[in-house]
Amino acid sequence: MPTYSSALITQPRHQCRYHQQPDDAMHLAHLHIPRSIPYSHSLALQNALLERHFSYKDALRGVSPVRGAHNVNNVKDHGTVELGKATATSTPSEQFSRTPAAGADAGSNVAGRARNGKPTSSSPPDPTLLTFSTHPTYTVGRRHLLANPISKSQQAFLTAEGLATFHASPRGGLLTYHAPGQLTGYIVADLRRHGITARCWVKLLEESVMRTCAHWGVQTMRTEDPGVWIKNTTSQMATGSDRLAEGREQSSAHDEAEGDSSKSNRKICAIGVQVSRGITSHGIGLNIFDATFPVSLEGRYDFTSTQTRSPTYDPRTAGYLSWGFSRIVACGLEGKSVTWLDRERSRPDADADARTARDPTSFDSSLEDVANVFAREVVRGLNDMRGQGKEAVEDVYRIEERDVFLASTS
Repeated sequence: MPTYSSALITQPRHQCRYHQQPDDAMHLAHLHIPRSIPYSHSLALQNALLERHFSYKDALRGVSPVRGAHNVNNVKDHGTVELGKATATSTPSEQFSRTPAAGADAGSNVAGRARNGKPTSSSPPDPTLLTFSTHPTYTVGRRHLLANPISKSQQAFLTAEGLATFHASPRGGLLTYHAPGQLTGYIVADLRRHGITARCWVKLLEESVMRTCAHWGVQTMRTEDPGVWIKNTTSQMATGSDRLAEGREQSSAHDEAEGDSSKSNRKICAIGVQVSRGITSHGIGLNIFDATFPVSLEGRYDFTSTQTRSPTYDPRTAGYLSWGFSRIVACGLEGKSVTWLDRERSRPDADADARTARDPTSFDSSLEDVANVFAREVVRGLNDMRGQGKEAVEDVYRIEERDVFLASTS
């Protein structure tokens, strides 16, 4: 029975254990796609990764894998979503070929080295992080569909003139939006292998996002509402060496992080996950910058007067995130707004030096830079929260799309 984050994070606080890292460790595979992709393509990639884990579990049980039997995303032909049909490919359980990730310790020498030596089919698949940005897309989770189904007229509004697509999703969470300028991150991992509960998994993702934001000097917090929120303080920015210390404080001060939601009305990251047979899928949508529309699309993405009155709308940029989020009540949270990392760094109460050096229409780091920091924070979270006697994650290595799809046909 899948477990959904929206139900989990509203329950009483769950005690998550933290441990030191041993010598023997697995690794986190990281696939970052630098171009904007269709949302359905991300589902195809995720489904191929899920098949690796499910096929491995079936092999341990002596069950012959059935092609497409574990398709939880209803994906066909590596790019087309068909609701209600299970048609994915199955994949072997071998490890990916390893290339050190950006920023990895050169001394770790993970290139071409698999866990415990040469990759074999008997090795469990490594946890994998998929990061990307999609074409404008609205998605809705199971919780929203059960409580408030999206009507055909509502879907027609969301997808009018082909400016955005709409997808139902098995993840937790309500209606949200994905577009260029947002870093979407899916993590496929076996929680049982890490000894982490589903509830702690959501907390791990929140803390990883909070530390990632702190890397760029933006202070965030958790509330009783899902996701990660901007922490309202006299200064939204931290500078220099304060950033690392601040990130540590945010990840350890659990009571402070779960503050009164009335003190924070700007959401920077949505979180929605699914857990099936202990395997996670889906993950986060971290807003980074309000990407501008290309010249070829000028005049197509118009803003109505209702949109320009939305607290989410930013007249300085008026880009993809401003447009898409100002059309909906994101995550069903009335009276709240959506923000992004770049916007918070250029607010009037930001550090003066950082503010004068900033161009509010562009982010001075790439989505890949943020993805790399997030990957390292996920590794830290997995190690800190792993169960007693469980393996730790040693480092991050990079894979490419062809690694996933070639594996699915071998």
